[in-house]
Amino acid sequence: MAQKRDPRIDIIFTFLFALIVATSSRWSVIFLGLLTGLGLAFASRLSLKKTVKQFLLADLFLLMVVITLPFTTPGQGIARLGPLVLTREGLLFALFIFLKANSILLVTYALLGPKNIFEIAHALHHLKVPSKLVQLLFFTFRYLSLLEKEFQKLLEAAKLRGFSPKTALSSYRVWSYLLAALFIRSYDRASRVYEAMLLRGYRGYFPVWHHFAWQPRDTFWSILGGIYLIFMASLAYL
Repeated sequence: MAQKRDPRIDIIFTFLFALIVATSSRWSVIFLGLLTGLGLAFASRLSLKKTVKQFLLADLFLLMVVITLPFTTPGQGIARLGPLVLTREGLLFALFIFLKANSILLVTYALLGPKNIFEIAHALHHLKVPSKLVQLLFFTFRYLSLLEKEFQKLLEAAKLRGFSPKTALSSYRVWSYLLAALFIRSYDRASRVYEAMLLRGYRGYFPVWHHFAWQPRDTFWSILGGIYLIFMASLAYL
């Protein structure tokens, strides 16, 4: 059902949802956000295996916060690790930050994950987001997977020539060569892509020929999403 909605609705809803959850200091809002994310993920029929894999990668960035906050936040000590004291307040604060971030990620992934980059870029264009920012986001998402494939090819070729990743100076030298080769290939490919775009009439912006058509169901989803956001805002700030 999420794919049938106007993508502008999902982008605006995701932005306002993230804003409310990120600025809220109440557990009730966080738990409601998690339930909402789980419900949207179920409705979007996301792959459980793929979703868990994506979230494990994203949560690596939160690992340092989860590890350090329990030992750096003042409060009632519940355990000691050498000179470091684990506090109850720090543990709760770390859990709060972790759940808050994951609730935002889950809703974002459930609503925007099933959409392709063309739909998102088109919707951002209609929402009057600056053209250069839209193009930057578009090319970043469009070519990240391509760069990953290029790097995997280079790494596989290095392994076929006897390269074995180790914590040694020789391995670091090979990694630097691989990154340099990836940079050069990326620059060459970007030049070819840019020349191809110029030949197709690109003049600093993407012309949009087919526009979104607002449907009655979009009005329904807009009203429903607005009521939900107002309810969340009342829980967060009142």
